[in-house]
Amino acid sequence: MADKSIEFKGTSFTLSVLYLKTLKLTDIRASLIKKVAQAPDFFYLFPVMVNIEEVDSSFDYQAIKILLEELKFTFIGFTGYVSEEQRVLIRALGFSFVNAAKSTASNQKNRIDDVAKVKYKETETIREYELYGDKIHRGQVRSGQQIYAKGQNLVVIGSVSAGAEIIADGNIHVYGSLRGRAIAGAKGHHQAQIYCQNLEAELVSINGNYWLSESMKQHWGTPAFIQLTGAELTSSKLI
Repeated sequence: MADKSIEFKGTSFTLSVLYLKTLKLTDIRASLIKKVAQAPDFFYLFPVMVNIEEVDSSFDYQAIKILLEELKFTFIGFTGYVSEEQRVLIRALGFSFVNAAKSTASNQKNRIDDVAKVKYKETETIREYELYGDKIHRGQVRSGQQIYAKGQNLVVIGSVSAGAEIIADGNIHVYGSLRGRAIAGAKGHHQAQIYCQNLEAELVSINGNYWLSESMKQHWGTPAFIQLTGAELTSSKLI
């Protein structure tokens, strides 16, 4: 008789990868603390894979796990294109390792095929996104306040204070200053966009891809909109 209590299924998640550029834990710690300070609520229990392509087997794998958990990240495992010996070592230490393949002509063809499939799916699903209605909030969104537009676009007629968070499954429009956190396309809408009359956000995110304030310098303090271009966020002048 088949077991009905559990079931394994393949799926996909947006998961951030921490790329290590140095063996010095003190430098890594300092950089992580600086990042967390910019958006502590966002990074609390934030799941992270660690890419170790640029470090060698002398690296202290246990130490980076301890450091991440000390700073309240959720450590998932290691990844990157490394030697078989390094993968065996990591697994022998009790850590998970997700393989990263080299880019080959075959892989490139597969990616082109995948892009074509995605484009087809986009065409099939775009009508669903076009059906999004608008959730309208009038007035200031204050620090500590969270507004979520489930299955909708979010329109804020007012400003979003630092420490506030606005979330939408569709687009976000802020007719005022955006100083808190704005998360658009929360349920996988990669064509979602974020618009505001004054960009001073702590964090912006579209379909799981995010920027902290340091990445918004080009249009900081100006009317701007943010969108997802490929796998990267980009910003442009609103007017």
